[in-house]
Amino acid sequence: MENIQNTLEAWGEKIVSALKTAIPPEKDPDQFLGNSISFSINYAGFPIVFQLQLADYYNFIDRGRKPGKFPPPDIIASWIQNKQLNVIQKSTLKKIKNRNGMSTVLSQQNQLKSLAYLIGRKIARDGIPATNFYSNTINPDLFKELNNSLSAAFKQDVKSIMNYEL
Repeated sequence: MENIQNTLEAWGEKIVSALKTAIPPEKDPDQFLGNSISFSINYAGFPIVFQLQLADYYNFIDRGRKPGKFPPPDIIASWIQNKQLNVIQKSTLKKIKNRNGMSTVLSQQNQLKSLAYLIGRKIARDGIPATNFYSNTINPDLFKELNNSLSAAFKQDVKSIMNYEL
């Protein structure tokens, strides 16, 4: 199984590298999405499991989103937190009047909700253009090439086992 393992490791690295390269820089300026791309392989028996991991929002970067509908605010809030955006900026702390007429500073949670709403409103108004970084990289040709490589690796592993047992 050494050749199969080496082939899968090489393919994992190739796919991760290709996906990172395919992400338009303006869509991932802090490289959060690119840095979230990784793979794992579980060799514990059969089937061998190859798993590609990406940040959850990759699908919206890849396929885009049509305007017209608000995205779920909790997903946007989660995205804001994952990107570690600074929700509260000292120079722009907002003050509101509470029921007693006293000024209070908006809580971080309320500011997070406000920012998520504003981002959601922009997405609902303008949509998100598709980049196809994932769907152009992970395509049927890639799977055909991987299948051919794994077939050759399997053949080599079988030959090694047969020679070892003889």
